[in-house]
Amino acid sequence: MMARRRAGLTQRQLAELLGLRQATIARWERGDRGVSLDDVELVAHACGLQLDAHLLVEDRSWWPQIAMQLELDPLERVRRLTPPGAPDISAGLSELAAAGVFGLVIGEVAGALHGWPLVLGSSTIEVCGFVDGVGYRLRLMGARRTRSGRHIVSGGASVVVVEAPAGTGGEADLTRNRVEFETPAGPVEAAGLIDLLRIADASDARTARRDSLALQAVLDVQREREAPRATDDRAAGERIAEWLSQQTPVA
Repeated sequence: MMARRRAGLTQRQLAELLGLRQATIARWERGDRGVSLDDVELVAHACGLQLDAHLLVEDRSWWPQIAMQLELDPLERVRRLTPPGAPDISAGLSELAAAGVFGLVIGEVAGALHGWPLVLGSSTIEVCGFVDGVGYRLRLMGARRTRSGRHIVSGGASVVVVEAPAGTGGEADLTRNRVEFETPAGPVEAAGLIDLLRIADASDARTARRDSLALQAVLDVQREREAPRATDDRAAGERIAEWLSQQTPVA
């Protein structure tokens, strides 16, 4: 899915390149049908990409923290991951919602909204959208624009607008998987986890690999939370802690 979206292809277009039915691509992406490594390499090649595989030590240390994050209100997730003394990013998100700023939150703040475990490294809210359009809305709400192109909003947080994040075709490319998060001032929209992974995967930022691992961990925990359990009414954190205790330790 990430390779196809990186290439800007529809399922039908990818299927035609591979000589397959669109239904096959759809089943692969839903996880309804297993995919061989050879198939993944063929998909990557058809999308103009190269598959680069690595053996890594499996690390589940983030799982309990992510499970606890997912039990919280989205803005509380952001507050918990904001360093002491840093600008109030959650207030900035509420101000964006109140002003009706059009665009999708991406980057670290989007990761925090989704429940990742990483402490935020800056007070910048990245927004994917049309630069002039978002900038105009920010100016209407009284945000102060700095020489670096950032707009300072509530509590000292800053907003930077990105028209086309790495590995994407811009906001229109991310809209179909957007996720709405409620704030006291109304909803704010963020890119979906798969698209955030796609951006991290294509980015040359020094934190991109770490971000990718954290986002993947959130996806893993979400899948564990959503696994059917007919008679288990414990909190997700308890279920995941038990699951972890049953796994074979990695040397």
